Amino acid sequence: MLTRSTLVALALLLAACGGDPTPTPAPEPAPVAPSAPAATATPEAPPPFEGPGLDVTLTPVGNTMAFEQTEITAQPGQTIRLTFENTADNPAMSHNVVVLHAGTDVNAFGQAAMSAEATDYIPVELADRVIAHTSVAAPGETVTAEFTAPAAGTYTYVCTFPGHYMMMTGTLIVA
Repeated sequence: MLTRSTLVALALLLAACGGDPTPTPAPEPAPVAPSAPAATATPEAPPPFEGPGLDVTLTPVGNTMAFEQTEITAQPGQTIRLTFENTADNPAMSHNVVVLHAGTDVNAFGQAAMSAEATDYIPVELADRVIAHTSVAAPGETVTAEFTAPAAGTYTYVCTFPGHYMMMTGTLIVA
């Protein structure tokens, strides 16, 4: 049997443990500051190059979404004159060439490019990921871009005409 002093002690213990039947609202979480976009690393400037420039001509593989030339090799700081000759004859096979900085998410870039017709399928919000690009060339047209090869590394080039970036790709090797 419980004594009166035991009951009093038990009541005090329950009161100390929060036996208040009124629920206490949970504290509201502190506001979270919006995160800043991830900073993109500033590409390292290539050293001066004293040799001749590099002339490169790319063509598509017929009427397919593929580059005939899937690898270009250059030296850091070398001037590259990139010409795209669209030898396709199917009117649906317009193409461009976009050289991207190392580490660029090609899928995200290609997806964003699909709605960037006004800027030759170069998404404005990702323009800082582009080293160089040509304009879009319809079948039978030739377009050119001239740029300085970046620092040593491996860079992807793609066609960003809607849907082409998944298959129409190549590699610029700067060594």
